[in-house]
Amino acid sequence: MKTRLPIVGMYMLALAGVGLLTLKLSSLLAVQAIALTQPYFLDNCPCLPPLVEQRRLAAAIDEPVQVAEHAKSRVAALEAPVIPVGLLAAQMDRSEGQDLDLAVVSSK
Repeated sequence: MKTRLPIVGMYMLALAGVGLLTLKLSSLLAVQAIALTQPYFLDNCPCLPPLVEQRRLAAAIDEPVQVAEHAKSRVAALEAPVIPVGLLAAQMDRSEGQDLDLAVVSSK
């Protein structure tokens, strides 16, 4: 029996050490987790509006389209267009409107 007492004592000491190590590491992990989530707390950053409202705001602002420098150069057609320019522009406007309508319906 006397030989078991040191073994049981060392076992209890090892369990206490593992417990203290676990407590220390979990507190360090909690500190880092809190530091990483700090920007997402409601106190520190205002919530963004929902995506649908963000799209409505962007459409209401109606920002001018940025045109690349190489796209500003003039282009000459090699052959005369079959469809008149005004009709082609109207068709393009209508198709863009349909695309926007589909995008709004699909986002709901």
